[in-house]
Amino acid sequence: MSPFRQLRSWQGRASVAEQASAAVGAVLVVAVVAWLLVPPTGTGAPASVAVGGTGAAAGSTGAGGSGSSSSSPGAGALGTGSSTGGGVGSPAGGGAVPASGSGGAAGATGAAPSGGGAPVAAGTGAGGCVSPPGGDQGVTQSQIRIAVILIQLVGPAANSTFGIPPPATQQADVQDVVDSINASGGVACRKLVPVFFTGDPADTSNLQQTCVNIIQAQPFFVVDLGAYYTYPQLAVCYPQAHIGYVNTGGLSLSQQRQFYPYDWGLFLYDNLYRDTVFGLKQRGFFSPSSGFRKLGVMYTSCLPDLPKQFTGWLNQAGVPSSAIVGHDVGCPTAFDSPGDLEQAILTFKQQGVTNVTFVHDTADFSNFTTIAQQQGFTPKYGIGDEGIVAISYGSQKPNYQNIANAVAITTYRYGEERTPGYPPGAGTQRCNAIFAAKGQPPVYQQPIGQGGIVCSLLWMVQGAIQHEPSLLRSNVAAGLQASKSVDFSFPYGPNDFSAPGTSTAGQFWRVDQFLPSCSCWQVVDRNYHPSA
Repeated sequence: MSPFRQLRSWQGRASVAEQASAAVGAVLVVAVVAWLLVPPTGTGAPASVAVGGTGAAAGSTGAGGSGSSSSSPGAGALGTGSSTGGGVGSPAGGGAVPASGSGGAAGATGAAPSGGGAPVAAGTGAGGCVSPPGGDQGVTQSQIRIAVILIQLVGPAANSTFGIPPPATQQADVQDVVDSINASGGVACRKLVPVFFTGDPADTSNLQQTCVNIIQAQPFFVVDLGAYYTYPQLAVCYPQAHIGYVNTGGLSLSQQRQFYPYDWGLFLYDNLYRDTVFGLKQRGFFSPSSGFRKLGVMYTSCLPDLPKQFTGWLNQAGVPSSAIVGHDVGCPTAFDSPGDLEQAILTFKQQGVTNVTFVHDTADFSNFTTIAQQQGFTPKYGIGDEGIVAISYGSQKPNYQNIANAVAITTYRYGEERTPGYPPGAGTQRCNAIFAAKGQPPVYQQPIGQGGIVCSLLWMVQGAIQHEPSLLRSNVAAGLQASKSVDFSFPYGPNDFSAPGTSTAGQFWRVDQFLPSCSCWQVVDRNYHPSA
């Protein structure tokens, strides 16, 4: 089946949510190319975007292509074949930036901060607080300004399509946590002041202009609630401008090293998938006595070194290359085509695959399991949790019957909210108290634990700044390491930032399992294990 026929077949069968997702992805792949070819060189006046503005113009997108591999699945090392990826998307309009407006409490006006570069002498502030020496952009005697990027999908692919809270709710959550931080003494003897911007993951021009605006606004740090999540390479403009940046996703080790100390994340892909291999081995996933014969691996080539590394880890765990059947879906815009997934499943069946995993291919888990169930293919699943557990209950949920008793190696706390008798940790309780005071539900009851994501990101930044030897952007990562660890809220797990060069979390993992009795993921090994 040709890519174009595969696309038409998918369009005829896919849900509205799936088509919207692919439309978003089609624009994002164009965004990557546009960003690499046309670096941001905006010359307009800096403008901070406050929620309530007009937003960027809605972009129209073409249909997403299949992005499937040009080679058939086969036994052996992963990542050795060529692939033909890519969809077609043509954004139109979308460059407009909302006018400046009010941007949060504690003195934030939505305008660019004045000054910001003059050294601030060390001294003793109110209540005996001792300020560290030095100063940098976004820092005054009384404030530290950070940029916060809210997600604002415009047009048919709106926030509600993906279960993302509206920007106003995101902003309120951030302000609630910031108010709590400031009420308990602030950061480095100063008030933390968020200046809000919006980013549309489906609008290339908006993402580019957002970065230009934030750089011109000269914040001390940037916190992204997920606008650049799918393609973090779009956000390298912030580290390149020597502004610390953290989002809700992960980084590859090579990217983290390239942009250290300014590029942060919640986990390293390299650690997650190495831990997945050895965590699954520990549970007997690759044991012939439990029925294992061959492993089917669905993987993308978006991180080209990862599939080869994954093969090496499997070999170290006792799985020979002859027992590995890989399928490269290329670097698709959103979903691989149903036709390509059908072919992968057919090949897995023909080659005697008994167990299946996914490597950096979260998007295809739902459709794969649905088609596998239709074809009578019911392997054992063992996965590295790159978000699969969190999306198992929405419009992209997998086939529950097909994934019965699947095992997930996860750095997250997802699963504990559905595990009977599981007590929330201290960080989760602290975050719950912040939102309870505002009449909001606990984070277990919020979509994807949204409030806990906000708590964890802001506490991470707070701990880093609080422990800086001097208030310089180049020292924030050193401050993170000096903080040693931050007691994150659900959905993020424990961390250890103490090692030199660290700018990501995710140093521990545990095990979730999908149980047919509740049609849900629950924690089956509550002990967090150190990363391999």
